[in-house]
This record gives sequence, C-alpha cells and structure tokens, in this order.
Amino acid sequence: MHSAGVYESRGSFVGFLLGGGALFGRYRGTSQSRLSASLNPPRKLPYVAPIILWLIGFFILMSFDAQGKLSWAMALVSVAYVLFLPAYLLGALIYNLFVRPKRVGKWQENFLCQRCGALVEADKFIRSPSEHKERELVHSGSRH
Repeated sequence: MHSAGVYESRGSFVGFLLGGGALFGRYRGTSQSRLSASLNPPRKLPYVAPIILWLIGFFILMSFDAQGKLSWAMALVSVAYVLFLPAYLLGALIYNLFVRPKRVGKWQENFLCQRCGALVEADKFIRSPSEHKERELVHSGSRH
C-alpha cells in the first residue's frame, strides 16, 4: 500500500520567449497519498542536519560566552550544549543500527486490508480450519 500511493512524475519542456530566446528545462516530482504516507517504513535518524544546526548554534552560543564574565548558568548551558551532539549522534547510531531494523521487519509483516482499512500483523491472519487444527495438535504435543 505504501508504494501504491507514491507517484513520480518526470518530464521536460521547451518554450520560446517573446524576446527571441529559448527556454529549456526538466522537472521531477513525487506525490504521495495520505494513506501511503501514514504507512511509511520507519526512517533513519539523520546525522548531517543535526551537525550543521549544532555548529550554527555553537557559534551563536560562543558569541555570548566570549562577552566577558561567564555566569554559572551560562557555563552549565555551554557544557550541556557541547555534550548534546555526541549524545545525539550515539543515540542515532544505536537507533539506526539496532532499533530501526527490528521496526522495519515488523513493518514488512503488516498487511493493510484495502476493503475495510484494517492494519493486521502477519501472524494474526485467520488461518484455514485444517491449519488451525494442525497448529493445535503441534502445540498440545499429540499427533494423530
């Protein structure tokens, strides 16, 4: 259902300006339905954007620290800010390497009924009566 709701469009265009010039271009776009967006697979936590934002904030913070006397509150904020990036990167690394693969596996096992809209896990599907009886016999320990 996720991939069924994603549409990509590509193309090129040629145009002529009234002043005698030519206009060339290409376009590429992606649109996604709300249902498909709600069923997206778990995403990886980013690394680059937080580093860039942290550096911008670091220079702003250092401009306040460099003005003279450093209060205890400002020193505490500075130390916490400096330690925030390594803590975030470690957390993102742990999430991306260990937690996300489990969530992606669980996401891949889900089934969306297109008739009623119910989201069902793979192991909760209704089985045929013979499969159900077979499973009961295996779990009870007796076989016939």
